[in-house]
Amino acid sequence: MENGMDGVIYREYQPNDFDMLSEIIKITWNHGKYYSYGVSCRVADAYLRFCLSEQTFAQVAEVNEKTVGIIIGNNFLKRHFHFNYFLYAMYDIICLSMSKEGRNAWRFFRNIDKIYKELLSLQIKKYDGELSFFVVHPLYRNFGIGNELYNRFYNYTKINKINNFYVFTDTSCNYNFYEKRNMKKCGEKVKEVTNVNCHEKISFFMYENISNQI
Repeated sequence: MENGMDGVIYREYQPNDFDMLSEIIKITWNHGKYYSYGVSCRVADAYLRFCLSEQTFAQVAEVNEKTVGIIIGNNFLKRHFHFNYFLYAMYDIICLSMSKEGRNAWRFFRNIDKIYKELLSLQIKKYDGELSFFVVHPLYRNFGIGNELYNRFYNYTKINKINNFYVFTDTSCNYNFYEKRNMKKCGEKVKEVTNVNCHEKISFFMYENISNQI
């Protein structure tokens, strides 16, 4: 059970949140362990921009004027494409392609994306929405911030008649978070992934929420 934190502001994403959120991605994914600073920044920026390019819902948590978390979702019933984020993401990819380290770094994330697409392709049903990205700064976890962000997205799905949605996650994340909210695991793949000189087996999951049962 998460304890509450006083003084948290929840609001819609704004462009000036971008840099702090990119930094949270680097910290959460431990980019410093694998990549140089420049490459880690480009990878985090590109990933976040790709997520933002298709979002119909993006809310952040703010503490003392510092952005500490975000949840991003897509309503497939009312798709919207933010072309500016997509263009900037493609520019990040072009910059990464200029070095071997950059190419290898983005290839790693592209391979993970392929695994998630495989999981989705095995599903029979069509989904109305997706929880595409969800992160809270490590120092601000266990204070109820994740709960509140998730509940706000969940309420958004109810208001917009999104009867089912899915989320991708893996064993490097707190996937039990979704199980505690009665989301059902509907796909799993165990793959050996390579990142720089690190080889490890990771379980990749797909969870679904059907008919807004929480």
